[in-house]
Amino acid sequence: MSRVERRKTGASQGAGGTFGAAALAATAVVLAVAAAWPIYETAQLWITVGVAAMAAFAIVWLGTALRWGGFTLVALVLAFVALVLPVATPQVLASGPDVWGILRGLGDALAAVALGWKQLLTLTLPVGSYQTVLVPLFTLVFVVVAASTALARGGRRAAVFAALPMLALSVFGTVFGSSAVSSPLGIGPLTVVAPRETGLWIGAVAAAAAWMVWAAGRDRRDALKRGRIARAAAPGGGAGVGAARRNTLARGGSALLVAALAVTVGAVAAPALSGSTRAVPRDSVDPEVVVREQVSPLAEYRSFKRDDSLRDELFSVEGAGALPSRLRIAVLDGYDGVDFFVGDPGGTGRFTRFPSGSRVTDPAKMTVRIGQGYTGVWVPLATPLAAPPQFRGPRAAELADSFYVNRDTGAAVAVPTAAGLKAGDAFTATVSAAPDPVLGAAPAHTQPLIDSEEFPQLTRWLEMQGVSPTASGLESAINSLRARGYLSHSLTDGDGENAWLTESGADAPTSFVSSPGGHSTARVEQLFSQLIEQQEAAGDRAPDEELVAAIGDDEQFATAAALLARALGYDSRVVVGVRVGAESAGVPGVPACADVCEGRHVAAWIEAKGADGVWAPLDVSPQTEVPPLLVQKGEQLPEFPTTPEERDASESEPPVGSSNDDGTAEDEPERQADRGVWPLVRTGLLLAAAAALLALALLFIPLVKRVRRRVRARQPLPELRALGAWNELVDHCTDTGNRPRFGGSRSDIVAELSEAGVMSQHGAWIAATVDQAVYAREGVSDEAADHLWAVVREHIRERDARLGFWGRLRSQYWLGSFIASASARSRPRPTPRNEGASS
Repeated sequence: MSRVERRKTGASQGAGGTFGAAALAATAVVLAVAAAWPIYETAQLWITVGVAAMAAFAIVWLGTALRWGGFTLVALVLAFVALVLPVATPQVLASGPDVWGILRGLGDALAAVALGWKQLLTLTLPVGSYQTVLVPLFTLVFVVVAASTALARGGRRAAVFAALPMLALSVFGTVFGSSAVSSPLGIGPLTVVAPRETGLWIGAVAAAAAWMVWAAGRDRRDALKRGRIARAAAPGGGAGVGAARRNTLARGGSALLVAALAVTVGAVAAPALSGSTRAVPRDSVDPEVVVREQVSPLAEYRSFKRDDSLRDELFSVEGAGALPSRLRIAVLDGYDGVDFFVGDPGGTGRFTRFPSGSRVTDPAKMTVRIGQGYTGVWVPLATPLAAPPQFRGPRAAELADSFYVNRDTGAAVAVPTAAGLKAGDAFTATVSAAPDPVLGAAPAHTQPLIDSEEFPQLTRWLEMQGVSPTASGLESAINSLRARGYLSHSLTDGDGENAWLTESGADAPTSFVSSPGGHSTARVEQLFSQLIEQQEAAGDRAPDEELVAAIGDDEQFATAAALLARALGYDSRVVVGVRVGAESAGVPGVPACADVCEGRHVAAWIEAKGADGVWAPLDVSPQTEVPPLLVQKGEQLPEFPTTPEERDASESEPPVGSSNDDGTAEDEPERQADRGVWPLVRTGLLLAAAAALLALALLFIPLVKRVRRRVRARQPLPELRALGAWNELVDHCTDTGNRPRFGGSRSDIVAELSEAGVMSQHGAWIAATVDQAVYAREGVSDEAADHLWAVVREHIRERDARLGFWGRLRSQYWLGSFIASASARSRPRPTPRNEGASS
């Protein structure tokens, strides 16, 4: 074959390798997005995966085309460091040109290369583009595409395996995905279990199989093409075309057979999933914030109504437009007969990280700033959230890392310390300002959710009202409960407990009536017992004004209303929070807060859910206009027939130093100083580690070459030092782009290099001296070996001076001298002169 024909064949093979590598990169993008979409569910995923794939493909393609050698690895590392921040963590740059913020973000992104995998497992799906969660996928796609492109552009044998790294993308989706799988798909009599997961693996295996068949047949196709060209030029050239066509059809049939085999294996193996879940690492490392150890927020309700906290600023709320009508502090869905609390973690009590939100109707951006009067782990928020809150203040990073949400109830907590939030903390969140939903007509359950034997008075009162188990029936029962109740926040009207009477204005109760705290079963049954006795004494037809008998506040009435909802078959939970808007937007005795929310604004209400699955809020606060009326003597039980529970009678503030405090006052400044220094130290250590890794990658190959040269020059035998000088000379010529063919003797190599203009005038002497060291019985002296090294070093210096800076840099990273065939060099172990003499 002529040189022109070989050049055309090589060009066609190179073009085939390029197109094949590009096809592999495109396939990797599709597989990565398909595998990772359930994990992220964000449009940023396409940008992250696409940029990672294009950058890795372009660098490896240029490196192989321009023969960069080891510098290709350096370029990959530099490109990764340059792209990981703007592509995988774009939110860092969104805040503006903050130099320290960018450096800290770069340190976090580089740290996420090693640590982000665990973070990805501890977040609730989907994670969106939260913090650095995209870095692991960016890293994986970058490495996979770089490896696939290098193999595809490599030798024929290596190209066959170029598609195997892409299987790691499917593994990523399986390992880091959810334990829930897609719903079964029926195709005629065949039922495909987990069709999405099965299709993903079938597609990945089929793509790999198709590539292997195509890559393995490249040599044969090229040979057949050359044969067809030759036969066409010769007389009777049409012969053999049918055989070539049969070979092509056979290979196409083999590819189809492999793909069909992959589909069959996937379809047979899929039923092993057997169900709607699978075991994934996420299930074993999913963290839970145990908030049940906190005192029930409903039990602490009356502490907000005491004189010393009634006017304390809890938090402020502001926004550019409409705001949600309610902010929820805590959501309590479990009841044990003593307290309403956060439910079982196995059910709805699981708090997890909140990496991404959901689409909301009527989105509104609001900013909440914590005041001096607010402490605790609960974060005042409205739901649903469109995105994770953006925390502000000196503890912004700590709060963002310790923010957890119960996705079932919508409650949120922040636990940077055991004390939670404190004055100075702030956040901005995008929430829904849509009107409150309406309760569904049908109940969620056909049977009551409480035991009537445990609540005989509640059950009897509900029967006396004659309401039906419907939304209108529940609302009617709650309205009757509120109209026949009377607001009272305290047991006495003495000092420390009477400010709520004097500062409530027109909404103040007309007179004070004592009311014990607590919301236990006994306290709620007492409330319904009072209502029953009053109704029996006044008659069923008496108006609500004559039936007022239940004394309490939101603590008792929220519990009573939630139990009423459960008695009628509705799911229910208690919410402690505030109403937002003008004071008129509140309820009598508990006003709404327009901008600054104080203790007097804290309220409680319930949320009920019917068969439609929608949680609807229902107000439960009792009225303040009509005080309780007394019936005829002898027809009513004493106002408070039982002794209040000991826990209800104790309403003093917890002493300083209790388990809810996070330390003494004198320790706080030191901890604040530590928290202020540690982020800087952490950032500095991460940047130093990143710089060390980058320096190691940049200097590794030059250091290895320097060590190799030193080892060769310090061999104990002069013959080995002479041979080392020759190898160093040849390696330098190879790394500078003039690799000899190694087909002849050292004299032939010197002649070839001299013809190319890269060998000095001492080349013939160098070759003769090394031949003497290798083959001559007497070998060479130490002085001759040292002189040989001096000549070689001088030649290398002269050669480097002619190459210039970029040529020398390229030679430092070129790997040609390492990958040369071992058989191309003659490295016999010379016999030392003293051994030869003795023999």
